[in-house]
Amino acid sequence: MKTGQERQAWLDYVRFFSIFLVIVFHTPPRLALFDDAVILNLRVPVFFCISGFLYSFDRWPRFTTYLRHRAKQILVPYCTFFFIFYALWLVVGRKMVGPEEEAISVWQPIIEFVSGNPQTVVAPFWYIACLFTMQILYWCIERMVPRRFVFPTCLALAAGTYLIPYEIPTVSTIGHLWNIGNALLFLPFYALGNSFKPMLSRLEFRTPPGAAIWVAMAAVSVIIMVEATTLHTTDPQMYCLVRIAAGLMIIPCYFCVAKWIAAKLGHRRIIEFVVVSGTVYLGLQNYFIGVAKIVLNRILYDGVLDDNIWLKYVIAAAVMIAIYPFAWAIDRYAPWLIGKGKFFDKY
Repeated sequence: MKTGQERQAWLDYVRFFSIFLVIVFHTPPRLALFDDAVILNLRVPVFFCISGFLYSFDRWPRFTTYLRHRAKQILVPYCTFFFIFYALWLVVGRKMVGPEEEAISVWQPIIEFVSGNPQTVVAPFWYIACLFTMQILYWCIERMVPRRFVFPTCLALAAGTYLIPYEIPTVSTIGHLWNIGNALLFLPFYALGNSFKPMLSRLEFRTPPGAAIWVAMAAVSVIIMVEATTLHTTDPQMYCLVRIAAGLMIIPCYFCVAKWIAAKLGHRRIIEFVVVSGTVYLGLQNYFIGVAKIVLNRILYDGVLDDNIWLKYVIAAAVMIAIYPFAWAIDRYAPWLIGKGKFFDKY
């Protein structure tokens, strides 16, 4: 996030808008084309691309040191948030949702947690498990392959993985274990951020022709995703390959837009804080969205969100505002929940 002593504001804006898009994506109603063709194409790939951008090859020469660092920043919040919400799910959640939720075994969330795929409790944390697996894979690849071949290798691994028939039970099981399948799917975005760091740093809307090229690529990316929507059910493996290509095409334009906004607005502490508290936003968002949905349906009428699509964005903005004091309280009084504080600073 820093060059020398100066924080790069555009990186904060990239991540801030991506957090907002994640919340918008999870807020009802589901807008098939917009959510799948635009938001789905940006929210997660951009996060992984920025994570790769911030990774430093020279900083982590030893695997044990790198593993300890990633465990502190990723596995600690993964564990703390899971057990907090698992306890709440046992006491309140199963009864509030209904018979289908009550039918779920009390052990199923634990099994999902251990396997790195916590769908029942804190479902968005699949991203954290995926990021951990991806970063371990990337560390190994980077030390086995010459630097100029790292990105092509990651791209080939992603493409090759999704050419394997997923109907094979063993392949499917391995793919879900600690989100190895998703880690390989998004690995090219991590490699893009790391391998092309100088190019991404220089990327801007410098001239009208240059801006037109990036905007045109983004438009083509959206069109590709719109056309590929049906593949999600008919040919999911091809759909994943299309997502990789479309995501790589739209990211440069997204970065240029973020840099343009950063140039206009400059550094903002609130933006920086939300970005630093991204894990908290990721863990709390679905619960705040759920509360907003229940309240609106009861105060107004059931189905109000389906009838008023604009509420989707109002709720998303309100959720970001509502989570802020909780993120502040955790940062101030319980930083250990997200792997920070005096104890973790020693390691």
